[in-house]
Formats: sequence, C-alpha cells, structure tokens
Amino acid sequence: MASMLEFLNVDAPIFIHELNLLRLSLTSLYPYLFAASISMMLAIQWRLPRPPIAVLCISYVAVAEKVLGYEYQASSILLTFVGLTLPIYAVPLLSKLKKQRWARIVENEVAGKLVKDSMNLIIPGVITTGVVVVMTKLLTLTSLYFDSAAFLKAFDPVNEPYTVGALFSTLNSLLWFLGIHGYYALTPLVQPLIDVLDINRVLYSAGAMPSNAMNISTLSSFVFIGGSGATLGLALAILAFSKDKVMRVIALSSIPLGFFNINEILMFGLPIIFNLRLFIPFVIAPLVNMGIALTVLSAGLVAIPVVMAPITSPLILNAFISTGGDYNAVILQVALVIVSTLIYTPFVRLLDAHAKTRDLYIPSLDTTFTRREEEAYVLAVDPVTESLHKVREIQGVQLQLEAFATREFYLEYQPQISSHTGQVTAVEALIRLRDSMGNVEAPGKFLSVFEKANLMTDIDLWVVRQSVAQSKIWMEQKFYMPISVNITSHTLTNKGAMEDILALIAQVPGLIHFEITEESLIDNPALVEDAISRLHMAGSTVHIDDFGTGYSSLSYLNRFDIDAMKIDRSFVLALNSERGKQVFYSLTGIAKQLGMNIIVEGVETKEQLDIVSRESDVVIQGWYYSKAISASEVRNYALQRQAISKVPQARANREIA
Repeated sequence: MASMLEFLNVDAPIFIHELNLLRLSLTSLYPYLFAASISMMLAIQWRLPRPPIAVLCISYVAVAEKVLGYEYQASSILLTFVGLTLPIYAVPLLSKLKKQRWARIVENEVAGKLVKDSMNLIIPGVITTGVVVVMTKLLTLTSLYFDSAAFLKAFDPVNEPYTVGALFSTLNSLLWFLGIHGYYALTPLVQPLIDVLDINRVLYSAGAMPSNAMNISTLSSFVFIGGSGATLGLALAILAFSKDKVMRVIALSSIPLGFFNINEILMFGLPIIFNLRLFIPFVIAPLVNMGIALTVLSAGLVAIPVVMAPITSPLILNAFISTGGDYNAVILQVALVIVSTLIYTPFVRLLDAHAKTRDLYIPSLDTTFTRREEEAYVLAVDPVTESLHKVREIQGVQLQLEAFATREFYLEYQPQISSHTGQVTAVEALIRLRDSMGNVEAPGKFLSVFEKANLMTDIDLWVVRQSVAQSKIWMEQKFYMPISVNITSHTLTNKGAMEDILALIAQVPGLIHFEITEESLIDNPALVEDAISRLHMAGSTVHIDDFGTGYSSLSYLNRFDIDAMKIDRSFVLALNSERGKQVFYSLTGIAKQLGMNIIVEGVETKEQLDIVSRESDVVIQGWYYSKAISASEVRNYALQRQAISKVPQARANREIA
C-alpha cells in the first residue's frame, strides 16, 4: 500500500512512513513464523504435542537472535536461515530427550495428557536451549566468512538475469516443497526484483527501451504460471492424461484459483508438499519457463515488463498489462503453460501407475489422517474407554448423567428445501433435552457427556426408533416425508446395533436416511463400508455431514459410497468474501464430479440463499426457511411450501393462456 501511495504521488508522508514501519515489523516476524510452522509439522512426525513444541521453537529463535546480536549484527537473511533450520535439529533432539526416564517430571495423566507432555518437555527444553546457543555461536563463526550484504549485492538481476532467476526459482520451489511460503521466506531477494521493475518503468516513461528482463513481473507472468512450480501445467497434465478420478477432481477444482497463481488445492490436496514423485518437475518446470522467457524477452520478441504484476494477478491479463499491452506476451504465456504441461506429463503417468497398484488410493503423506492421529495422541479426552483410572473424571460424568436422567429427550425436525422446486424434500431429526421447567438444552451441551460415557450407540438407537415411529404416524396420514438421522462411528462399527437399525428401518422402507461425519469414515473403514452398503440395500441414502470441517480427505469420497455431501454452515458464513465463494464452489464442484447430491446447511439470509441457489438443484437447510420444528408442524409446513412453490407456475400458465 505504501508503494502504491508513493506511485500515485499521494501527499501523506507520515502515513506512508508508518506503513513502511509496519511492513518492516511484519517482515521481522517471519523467522519466528517459519520456526513455528516447520516445528509443528515435525512435531507430528516425532509424535510430540504441537503447541508446546511451536512455543519452544519460537523461544529458541528469540534466544538465537540475542546470541547473534551480541557478537554479530544479524541480518534478516541470517535470522531467516535460523528460523528455517533450527526446528530441523531441535525437534528430533526434544523427542529423543523426552523419551529418557531421567528427563520426566510427571509420570501419570491426572491433569491430562497435554499437561503431562508439556511438563515433561521442561528438562529437554532447557537442554535444547543450550544446544541452540552452541549452534548459533557456530553460525556466527561461519557467518564471518559470509557477507550477507555482499550476497545481496551479488544478487544482481540487471547483470546476471539467468543466475538470479534460477536461484530465486529453485529456492522458492524447495521452500514450498517443505511447506514454507517461498515468496515470504525470500523477501530480502524480492526487493531487488521490484527495484529493477521500477527502473524499467522509469525508462519506459522517458521513451527509452527497458532492458532488464529479470524482474518481479517476469516471475509472476512467465515463470510461476499457476503458482509455485508452474502448477497450472500439472493440473492440465492430470486432466489430459490421468485416469484417477480423485486426482482429476482435485485438478479441475484447482484450475479457477490457478488462474490467479494460487495452488494450495494442489499443494495440500494431491499433495505436492513432501511428495517425492513430484519434486523433480516442481523444480524443473519454473526453471525451464524462466530460461525460455528470458531468452524471448532479451531477443525483443516480447516486450520486457514495465508494470507491476503481483503474484496473484490473473493470467493472460498480467502478461498483457505488465508488458504494456503486448499481445505476444499472451502467446508466450500460453506456450509456457504447454511446456509445463509436457514436463509434468511423465510424472503424472507415474502417479497414475502407482495408484493402480493399490486397492485404495491415498495420496502420499496423507496429511489429514496423520494430523488426526497426532491430535488423538496429544488431545485424547475419552475418560471412560481410555482413562478408566481417572476417578475424578468418571465421577463427574456420572453426576452429569444423573442430572440428565431426570430430563426428557425429544426430537425436533428441521426442513430441507429444494432450491429448484421450493418444496420440502426431507427433514433432519435433531435431538433435544428438556427439564421439568420446560428449559431446553441443545445437543452440544449434553452429547459430549454421553460420548464420554460410551452411550452414543444408545442415543443413536433411540433417535432411529423415534424417527421410525414418527414416520409410521405420518404414513397413516398419507404423508410420506423422509427423515435424516445422525449416526456416529460407535454405532456404524457395532454389528449388533446395525442389525437393530436395519430391522427398524425395514418397517418404513426408504423413509429413514443417515448422516455420518468424516471422522466416522476413519474408524474401522471395513466395517463402516459394510454398514453403508447394508443401509443402501435397505433403501436408505447416506450423507456425509459437515464436509470440510473435520479430518477431510478426498480419498474417503473415492472409497465410500456416499450419496450426498452436506456442506457445513461455516462455508456459508464465509460467502461474504470472494475467497469464501471460491472455496464453496470448489466443494460443490467436487460433489458434482462425483455424482453426489448437495445439501447446504446454515443458510440464514437472502444474500446467502441467492449465492447458494446458483448451483442447480441444491437442497437448503437453515433458518432462512425454518428453524427446527415439532413433528406436528412438519406436515403443515410442507403443505405450505408446496402451495407457495405452485403459485409462480400457476401464474405462468395463466400468462401463457
């Protein structure tokens, strides 16, 4: 913003100065953020609690900065190097020391596993602090032979365009491959590229011919096409040559954002990060783009960029505008996309071949499952099944259950409306708890207690029984309304409970449907797959609830026969931003590609409804239409919706007549 104000000659020197100070302050935080990010990923690998490890590594960077400050005038490059490398040796050392009996302070989990793990990191943390000091001292000695100022001076885009381009491109790819935002990590190297672009603009404005081909706009327009690694070519290669359904859906979903050089869907969806099968093309593709682009620009076949094109500027447009309106720049950009696609093609074929050799395709380093496993290890909170000896917690659960035993369970039903017809297509059964005074508690306040007591299967069976009984009542009234019931992994993997459920829903064929969470797919997948198959045979559909908010993995959609995707209200709340809309459309795009119906919950405003309804035949659930209502109100509401939906059609018929 400060640069834009200066460019527009805005007379606000104090404000511009404050903005520049803010930028410098934020830049100074990068080493700490890098250390936190890398340490949390390594903590997963070494089975350590992530928050304490991140805090420790942030503290270590602060210690290293003090050590550097005493004996060496630390530059941003040197401290950034510390932030990037410190977790690589600190986290494994913490893990090794933590396993030593003499380093343990707490042996039991009376206060919880997270507290125990944090306490037992105190001694290893102190020892590792000493190691960090020693390593930093060694770095100061090494840095005597490395002059960062001289390095930045040698980073000369004017006289060494190919060397600078190759260095920046390679470092950026390597950092992103490790999960580090390359552009921000290389901030000290970005400024010279911006300065060269400013020189080009001045020369162009003066009527002279700019000659500095390597600049920031060259990188964004002709090197990182589709994002770091030139991954638009990867997406196109997958669509053209891969037969794997999940990979094709991910690639197709990534293309809209890829046109803005944003490739997080590919980075974390395939994934690319830590995926050795994609490492070579991820580094080579932008290097080849850089070599071709510099050659063409230097030869005068395409105008050299003179206008700032930010990394996230849209493709085609960024090439055209940055070169002052040269149509040849667009042709060059398209040609480079084709080159990138050809580079990625053989590696995509290898990925395809690898996927065929396995019964279930799970992307290499399945970050979702690993993250869930680590969180379960660090944050386990099931005192009944996993912590039977925690007497206090068990007594607390028993007291809460005694309080709930005097209250009444009942069901309410929230209508689900078709965006196409405007009619009620189904209702979701929602459990409630009411005391003798009529006060009602929502599920979030009491279901967790029943889960700790290992009683969720009893809850599920009760809800199914009540839903079946209600369906029978409606059937007697010639009213056939499907009911959607939530069911937990405890019940799906319980063969006896599933037999009871199948017997119950057989009494009202096709009228009881089931919603399961993503987490349910993780627990004993073979039993879950069998349970879903039997529910289908009984005439029920199965929906995946709150998709995208749990332990998401597209591989689950590839394996399990899910009929509908239920998009969580958090994505609806985010529709007020462009990025939120892109994420929402990506989710609906995945559902459509997999032939799944779409249910959107949490729609509360007309604006949200208008956006959601752009998707064809979406089922909408939310307060905009109706809150959860009693069983006696459902029939009247459904008839009202039916009457309302017929009014526009009847009016149209009269106009035609």
